[in-house]
Amino acid sequence: MKELLLLWIYLDLFPLLRAVHFLGGTITWKPVNASATGSPIAVAITQTYSWTYSYMSCSNSLIGSSGYIPSYAGVSSETLDCISNCGSSSAGYSSISVLPRCTDFSTSVDTSVAQRTDIVYLSANDDFWVAFQSSAWRPLQTASSADWSIAAHINLTKRSDTGLYNNAPVATMMSPINIPQNTRTVIQIPVGDADGDDLRCRWSTKSGGVDECGDVCPPGSLPSGTVIYPNCTIVITGTILDAWYAVAVMVEDFTSTSSTTPLSSVPVQFLVHVVAPPTCPTPPEIIGIPEEQSCIAIGVGQTFLSQIFAVNYCPSPVVIQDIATLSFTNMIKGNLVKVNSSLYYKNLTWTPTSAQLGYQVMCAMAFDSKNSQSAQYCFKFYVTDNPLCACPGEPCLTTTTTTTGTTSTSTSETTTTSIVSTSTSTSATSTIFTSTTSTITTTTTTTSTTSVTTTTETTSTTHTTSITSTTSSMYMTNTISTTTTSREKRISSEKDWPWIESIFTILTSAGIIVLCFFCFRYCCLLGNHLYGFEVEDENIEMFHIAQCNKSNCSFTNIHISTSDYW
Repeated sequence: MKELLLLWIYLDLFPLLRAVHFLGGTITWKPVNASATGSPIAVAITQTYSWTYSYMSCSNSLIGSSGYIPSYAGVSSETLDCISNCGSSSAGYSSISVLPRCTDFSTSVDTSVAQRTDIVYLSANDDFWVAFQSSAWRPLQTASSADWSIAAHINLTKRSDTGLYNNAPVATMMSPINIPQNTRTVIQIPVGDADGDDLRCRWSTKSGGVDECGDVCPPGSLPSGTVIYPNCTIVITGTILDAWYAVAVMVEDFTSTSSTTPLSSVPVQFLVHVVAPPTCPTPPEIIGIPEEQSCIAIGVGQTFLSQIFAVNYCPSPVVIQDIATLSFTNMIKGNLVKVNSSLYYKNLTWTPTSAQLGYQVMCAMAFDSKNSQSAQYCFKFYVTDNPLCACPGEPCLTTTTTTTGTTSTSTSETTTTSIVSTSTSTSATSTIFTSTTSTITTTTTTTSTTSVTTTTETTSTTHTTSITSTTSSMYMTNTISTTTTSREKRISSEKDWPWIESIFTILTSAGIIVLCFFCFRYCCLLGNHLYGFEVEDENIEMFHIAQCNKSNCSFTNIHISTSDYW
């Protein structure tokens, strides 16, 4: 009887023990070769999950060695299973583990993030759903113990527009997201698609034999009035202090804006926590390079180096406690560095591998000592085997200079710093969107000028990367500009210059001789005397007349013979 009682207590408490360690996650997939022919087809499935650090602790050593996150409450035995259209439509698929490798952690925020990628071999035209299903979420406002189900739709039917296999969208969210009580908050989910498809977001559902959300299906699992828009914007207002909500969203890709049939569906799930409005009116902010929502094209094996900055706008003793991140395998983050009371940063280092081809999304948030949280700051990478100047669907910035008959070249470099802060807010009857952007950068300008016989062409390229800091505020801006100007100009050859110099010297010397003659003849020089010249006995003599101011003074002539000198 005692054993049965203990077993009942264990089974009753086990979900609660597991309830605080899971914070959400996402799943995506892509064919290893979109133009593959035949069967089977190699498909890479990537799972990313967030956990409570206190129970599943990642570390720098685990991240550096791509080690698995320490298992807790049986996570190591959990699997990603087929849940719909299983059998002939999922030929080749066998359940894979969900235990991921550490990528990020924050002791201050009590979070660990881990990711894993598995290669599975599927048959052409496979079309099925997979999901990670378990129990339970932490105690939520809408349920004390809720199951989760994170499901993805894998479809290996070739696309009708390109004849290739589809790449599923990539999306991610940090968890938990703190929202101030009684404050209308906008949450933007960062998404990307390697095929450049039209992406749309919707609430997860439980229908048609597919469970996408377990016990947290929106909108019933969220505060009243919470809405989601197709552009992956969520507007939410939390009225109950310290309430927790689980958000379950599906991201789908379409061949065009008019299409109504998704090519695939991938999940994004995360927690929202309602907190008291901060005592400091301005929360911390993440700024840096890459800019928020930007995309960087990068090649396999190419090393990426950068920094992310956190700005503290609150007075002492408030400090930034951490810059928490959600990234991917091999992205190395340095320790938090304090520049001054306002500015903190972390170094980023990453060298992508061939297993990371396609989109990779990274996010960051700053947390201060008053439990105030910055907005999520996300940016994307597009990894490719072939060098690209920009991510798919984005314009390339190029500069071309053509010169002929070059005779001289000069280069100059200048540095400037600019300060920019931008805040935009747009509202309409059915939609609301608010965003605040503050960017950081320094400007380095390189100007190259080439002179030719008949044409001078100057090309100026400016790329900014700088930091400016003050005790009260700090902003940065990133600028790339290119200017090309041309003008017609006749430039004299250097070999003509000696003739011009000789003529100029002769004319100048003649002028000086004439000037001296008249000065000696009529000017007062060498004392108070007037001088003149006289020819006497074939000698040129110079004489002077003594000057005086008295009426009876006499004039004395002193003859100086040139024979005394020659």
